[in-house]
Amino acid sequence: MEFGNTDNNKILLNLQRLLSQRFSAFRLKISSCILCGNACQHHPLLCQFCQADLPYFNYQLLPYDLLSWPAVTKLIPKNNFDHLIAIAPYVWPLDTWITQLKYQHKTELAELLSYLLIDHWHNYLEIEKANITPDNTLVLSVPLHLKKWQTRGFNQAHLIARKFSKAFDYPYQANVVIREKCTENQVGKSGLDRRKNLKNAFGLYLGKGESLPKNIILIDDVVTTGTTANEICKLLKNKGVQSITLLCISLAIPN
Repeated sequence: MEFGNTDNNKILLNLQRLLSQRFSAFRLKISSCILCGNACQHHPLLCQFCQADLPYFNYQLLPYDLLSWPAVTKLIPKNNFDHLIAIAPYVWPLDTWITQLKYQHKTELAELLSYLLIDHWHNYLEIEKANITPDNTLVLSVPLHLKKWQTRGFNQAHLIARKFSKAFDYPYQANVVIREKCTENQVGKSGLDRRKNLKNAFGLYLGKGESLPKNIILIDDVVTTGTTANEICKLLKNKGVQSITLLCISLAIPN
């Protein structure tokens, strides 16, 4: 019996799906939580009990959009993005995981952070009834300069955004926003120094006749003052984007 290309493709896709499911089940079976060492139920690095105990923002009492919180608007008084959504403050264990991912090359943590972000976004869409669909939305990630990408070997925001976009069937483009200026590290700089450091640091590149959708989800690992995102969002708004959601793992809040 002969099969056409379409039939062969379907068989291959089904086989890939089956192998992926069996591999995921095997990973869970041999897994142990990186926090408590117990068996895991949903993700091979984190058990359901430690996941429930993570230091989430209290979204039972407050809206998901952090820009509606007075403490956050005081921290980020000027912004070119319309919504700010984060899982938790930049505290343990999230700060440790992000540091290990970026500087110790523990890239398996990108999958864990993506998993947490996907779960958080599911909750946001369900509770806030946000109309953010694959038809009107594009996912972007905060880029690294090429030199830093070559030194580190990866861009953590890109790894997280790629996994996140697949979970919701959102289109994702990694090369729309380019970091053209190799800036100094932002850690420890004042808001004014951060803005000077990032001035003209980014460029926006679209194909001929290509336009941006009305909704953009911009993904980063940590937001501190929002300076980096503001520079990118300014470019996006100048291209006609109507609504930008800055989505991150953690928000760094001053002590």
